[in-house]
Amino acid sequence: MHTRMKIGAAAVFVALAATGAAAETYKKYGSEAGWDIYATGGADSGCLMSRNLTPETQFQMGIVPDAEARGYIALYTKEGTQIGTGEQISVLFDIDGQQFTGEATGRQMMDGYTGAFAWVDNPAFIYELAKKKTLTITPAGGEPIVLSLAGTDAALKALQACQEKQ
Repeated sequence: MHTRMKIGAAAVFVALAATGAAAETYKKYGSEAGWDIYATGGADSGCLMSRNLTPETQFQMGIVPDAEARGYIALYTKEGTQIGTGEQISVLFDIDGQQFTGEATGRQMMDGYTGAFAWVDNPAFIYELAKKKTLTITPAGGEPIVLSLAGTDAALKALQACQEKQ
């Protein structure tokens, strides 16, 4: 059974454009439970947590603490993606068996990574996600990407400490 979440407004898959990403700054805040924590600057300043899944693939989660706080999840790869810059594709998220659908918009990130990230207008979603075991992301026509969320709750506490210092 699929639970439909309005990801068009609640979480829109987009990605950092090379020009937008270049305007961002990243300063390592620390590490926790296999995640690196970074303070970010630029238009979407805040903190993010990043884990390399392989030497070519990186998963990120973060919260932008502006007046309308929002969170995001991101997946980037150096191996290239099937979605081009500006293209949209349907995506299925499975979080420990609970499923959500949304649209992905592809773009290219700096340092040779391509991928996308989903904005979530309710940061509580990120806190709940951190308590789960597995996130599976399946783009339409693509293979599922299974991500362990082990250690994510501890890393999120470090991310919150980073946010408090921003």
